[in-house]
Amino acid sequence: MALSFVGVPHWLCPTPTAAKLQQFHKPSTSTSTLTPFFPSFSYPFVVFVRAPRAIGPDGKFYPSPADDDPPEADEDSSHGFSTFQQIQRQAQRARQIEEEDYKNNQSTYLAAIADVEDAPDNAPFDSSEDDLFGEIDKALALKRKEFVSQGLLQPNPPKQDQLPVAAVDELQPDELGDLEEIERLQGLTGDGNGSSTDSPFEFDFDSYGKSKVRIVEGKFKMTLAELLDESKVVPVSVSGDLEIEITGIQHDSRIVSSGDLFVCCVGRKTDGHLFLSEADKRGAVAVVASKEIDIEDTLGCKALVIVEDTNAVLPALAASFFKQPSTKMAVIAITGTYGKTTTTCLIKSLYEAMGLRTGMLNSVASYVHGDNKMDLGNMVPDSVLVQNLMAKMIHNGTEAVVMEAGGHGLGDGKYDEVDFDIAVFTNLSKEEEGDRDAQAKLFSRMVDPERHRKVVNIDDPNASFFVSQGSQEVPVVTFAMENKEADVHPLKFELSLFETQVLVNTPTGILEISSGLLGKHNIYNILAAVAVGIAVGAPLEDIVRGIEEVDAVPGRCELIDEEQAFGVIVDYASTPDALSRLLDSVRELGPRRVITVIGCCGEGDRGKRPVMTKIATDKSEVTMLTSDNPKNEDPLDILDDMLAGVGWTMQDYLKYGENDYYPPLPNGHRLFLHDIRRVAVRAAVAMGEEGDMIVVAGKGHETYQVEGDKKEFFDDREECREALQYVDELHQAGIDTSEFPWRLPESH
Repeated sequence: MALSFVGVPHWLCPTPTAAKLQQFHKPSTSTSTLTPFFPSFSYPFVVFVRAPRAIGPDGKFYPSPADDDPPEADEDSSHGFSTFQQIQRQAQRARQIEEEDYKNNQSTYLAAIADVEDAPDNAPFDSSEDDLFGEIDKALALKRKEFVSQGLLQPNPPKQDQLPVAAVDELQPDELGDLEEIERLQGLTGDGNGSSTDSPFEFDFDSYGKSKVRIVEGKFKMTLAELLDESKVVPVSVSGDLEIEITGIQHDSRIVSSGDLFVCCVGRKTDGHLFLSEADKRGAVAVVASKEIDIEDTLGCKALVIVEDTNAVLPALAASFFKQPSTKMAVIAITGTYGKTTTTCLIKSLYEAMGLRTGMLNSVASYVHGDNKMDLGNMVPDSVLVQNLMAKMIHNGTEAVVMEAGGHGLGDGKYDEVDFDIAVFTNLSKEEEGDRDAQAKLFSRMVDPERHRKVVNIDDPNASFFVSQGSQEVPVVTFAMENKEADVHPLKFELSLFETQVLVNTPTGILEISSGLLGKHNIYNILAAVAVGIAVGAPLEDIVRGIEEVDAVPGRCELIDEEQAFGVIVDYASTPDALSRLLDSVRELGPRRVITVIGCCGEGDRGKRPVMTKIATDKSEVTMLTSDNPKNEDPLDILDDMLAGVGWTMQDYLKYGENDYYPPLPNGHRLFLHDIRRVAVRAAVAMGEEGDMIVVAGKGHETYQVEGDKKEFFDDREECREALQYVDELHQAGIDTSEFPWRLPESH
């Protein structure tokens, strides 16, 4: 992609023209005494004039007056304009700008108030809102009345009394929905004169003004016969009305809505065929099943399609229903064990630096493009949701999407109908070697040398296996830290508690990157993103700018910086291997001490609890054990299991606590615990001294704590920030926070 270089701004030219100067209206907020280049309608122009000469017009000499006898100021010091006149000119200019903006965006303003109630002619305007919103409603109604008088809008019919309940009951729920949709579309396409217009803009007025970002929801519908034809699904048998209109597709009966096609998938623990009645009650109009079922007794199901395997046909049905969205944009997928989430964030930023609207799907967040985040709640993207989200991206102008493609999703067929363009392999841990074949499915689809690209970490011993998948004619871009034969590798790097600097060699030049992502493992993620940029021919400047834009990835070795003298990071590491890798990476940063907070979830793998403690105490000078979603298990029982990692029991720990002194472990490291996570986090942060690194592991980006049946808000990052606000106060009060419990000064 060619670079577009910006020319020299006209306000830096020696002789700016008045026409160009009028483009700037932002008042200067600088306290400097220098005259700003930017004129403003809030400040008069500063005019420089030549100092008066000492020789008067009569040829006589007139000396300058003495300092102690200053001349009186001229009566008119505003260049011929009084203060009142200046205010008038400013107001006139502001009105002119407002009128120009209205002319340029007239269709937008008219559409925005098309459905506003007309102001009454003689009666006072009635608003049920409070005074502020009532005045806003009144102003909008009066403005609409003005547009009606100008012929720009048609008057709305007078407000009618609500229909009797009996009349409403005559309409079915789906008919009411259709009526509301028709009225909404009429408001969107009307030009005020009853004629429809083909506008390039679509508005979702339900969400307009409620948030900074407006994400437009697409509408999809087709008949069941069309869906079967386009998806190329061959049914075993079909019964009912194939011309029934489908407005959605679901395999989870809990989220079925009116007009949906319900696909009875068979899971590891549940069978969708058992939930047909629930789907029917929620409005399903057709069913795809792999078993013979009776739809005669259902309320709204009009058609039944029997297939051999519902799980196998679901991705094809979803992709066809949403019009194959992945074929309309570039799709970059990252597979592997570690680094997928961070790498997706880096590549998204890189693509946006190239000027492309780029969406993202990963385990932390999903974005349509830019900062337009999609709230998925607790939903995990499945084959239907992935197609739905991609369709939403296309509907909102997204040009590329970066996504995680883990082994489980690839193995389950979740991405079978996603048209990938670039496949990226990060690494493969021993624990996930069983997922290698599933992950290889991504690379096996790289078959088009013109369009597809493979990006592989050749430091990993499985690299050659992934490269061998798919067509051997597809270009491969390799990256590595150790193997200097890689296309992308570091020439030099520096790690610290607050920053990572790396000099990267690429086939097209050397890049100097400074990143807020900490640790050696993040250098691998940076190299993967650079390799993708090289694979697509991105300008080197865009690669550097895009990567440096990512200061942190939520919950992935995320630095909490409140300008303290020691480092604090929050990470998602919740398995022995992940914790070990994290602490090794932190040690490479060169901290004076590592202070680690960890916990283990309740009702989970008890065998890993002592292992987690062993790893933490071996690789940290101070370890603080605590709870992490104990659920219905006693937090003290979980901590007792964890203490076994150092040969202690809870009784041993409590016995030491009787004297408020917990002895060092055989390796000289210290171990403390508290079952309340908030206390543990704050105690660990308070222990921090200059050069230390505090590691809070386990939750990462998650923002909840589950205790019993209660799920309450809890964010490790916010707890760390809160704790950092009080560290100085504790030390100034003379409280010794190097031990736990804290020790008060002797004066107390």
